[in-house]
This record gives sequence, C-alpha cells and structure tokens, in this order.
Amino acid sequence: MPSRPPSSAAADTSPTSALHSERLESLANGLAVLRVFAEGTPTLTAQEAALRLGLTRAAARRLLITLQLEGYLCNEGTEYRVTPKVMDLGFAYYAAMSLPQLAHGTLQALGEQVTEACSLGVWDEGHVVIVARHEPARMLRVNVDIGRRLPASAHSMGRVLLAAQPVAAQQAHLRAHPPRAFTRETVTDTAQLLQIFHQVGQQGWCLLTGELAEGFCGISVPIHGASGKTLAALSITMVQGRHSAHDIQSRFLPPLQAAAQQLEALIAGRERFHGFTF
Repeated sequence: MPSRPPSSAAADTSPTSALHSERLESLANGLAVLRVFAEGTPTLTAQEAALRLGLTRAAARRLLITLQLEGYLCNEGTEYRVTPKVMDLGFAYYAAMSLPQLAHGTLQALGEQVTEACSLGVWDEGHVVIVARHEPARMLRVNVDIGRRLPASAHSMGRVLLAAQPVAAQQAHLRAHPPRAFTRETVTDTAQLLQIFHQVGQQGWCLLTGELAEGFCGISVPIHGASGKTLAALSITMVQGRHSAHDIQSRFLPPLQAAAQQLEALIAGRERFHGFTF
C-alpha cells in the first residue's frame, strides 16, 4: 500500500515556524531576566531566576553572571540587581529615531493639554519647515501641513530660530528674504526685526500675534541639543479671540517650555550614541 503524503499539520513551513528555528534561546532567556527586573523586582538570586524562567539553577546562574560581566547586573552576595547601564538599551531605541519621531508623543501630550495646535519646525534655506504637528479635533482648523515652508521673519518659530543665529546671519537673511506684509500687523522694518530677534534670544521665547494671518497668534520656544545648539522650535498656535498677549504668555508658555525640556531630554539621550541628524 503506498505511503500517504504528510499532512499540512505535520509539515509547518510558515514564516513564523522558520523564525522560531533561528531563535537563540540563551539570548531570549537573558532578555527575560531583564524583563523580570523591569516588572519591579529589585533583586534576584540564581534560584529565584530559575523558578521565574523555568530553568535549572546552573543555567540561571550562568545567565546572571553573563549579564554581570556585560555590565547590566551587579551582585551583592547571592543577590543580583540591575545597573544604570540597562538604560542604554532603551536609549538605543531613541538613537534610531528621527527628530519628528521623537517629538510625536511630546507634541500629542502638549496638544491635548492645551487643546490647541502644536508644531515642530526646523530651519531650511531661510524658511521654517513644519516637520511634526498635532492638532486636536475641532471645527476650526489651521491649514498647516507637515512639510509646509513658512516665512521665518513673520512666524514665531522662525524668529526663535533666527534669534539663535549671529547678527550677521540675521542681516544676510533679511537681505536674501526681504520681509513682506502679510497683514496690517506684520513687522517689515529691518531694524525693528533685528531688535525683535535680539529680544527673543534674550528671553528665550517668541509671541507673535496677527502678523502672518489675521486673527491667529503663536508662541514658540527653541529646542536645544546637548551642546546648546538650537536644533528646532516648538510652537502653539491658536485663534487670538479675546486672549491678550499677557493671557497667552501666562497660559501657554509654561506647558510649552515643559514640553521643550522633555524633548531636549530625549534628544540628549539620542546624542549619547551619535550625532543628531534629521
């Protein structure tokens, strides 16, 4: 009687099955040890690790010793605890991310907190380019898309980025990009703009009302790298309504500055691994 062909259940050729065949058990167990600590366990003995992971005591001990030799654990007698080096594993994730990716969570949290549109902009050939944005759901929306280029001298983010440049560079920018009046409020006088850039640089933020679009205002702060260099600007944009300049500053500047500090902390972690690039 001829033999029957094997059933599909007996021959699993799925991609998942192929991946499992390449699985390195020792690495998986080492990561499992670190996850035990991440769950809030302060210390582990070899016996406790063996019970948690379903390993022999000897295998668990080898895992703990290996992690100790790599600098991720230290031991005190029979107990092992994590070292600060484990933070590198988390920062390695941030090191692979671009600035817009890093800013996504911060922008979203800020936008939901202030219930206004929040944007991240960078300098590019004399313009501000929006690279990340979060806009809470609402009936009235501002038509600003990611990738849009905005005139630097008439935007709060642009003035923040210009304020970080030497005066000679500011003057060169105004010659190359002569200020134009977008509304009746737009400042176009070169001397006055240079004075504004100086003031923005001194105070560390910029509030602009009705200069780029009537009825709208924005407040921006710089985003610095670990070296202190200005990498980008973070802004909140809103309908001016009955808000006075003092109201806007008192209500929106503190959360904006706090969000900038959070983003700078993420950037500092990324810069530990390699130079920051967009």
